[in-house]
Amino acid sequence: MGVKFSSIVMVLLVFFIAKVSFESATASNKIEPSHVNDRSPASIDQSYIDHMNKH
Repeated sequence: MGVKFSSIVMVLLVFFIAKVSFESATASNKIEPSHVNDRSPASIDQSYIDHMNKH
């Protein structure tokens, strides 16, 4: 057998890394930065606030 299995695996790994790099470089960012921090507090945060307000 002239081609080793590890050579095939290495070539496929390089192609996969190149594909992922290309896709991430050409992807458009659909998340607007203004909406990233708009969130309601988590329930555990609200429970902690309620607990601290009782004292």
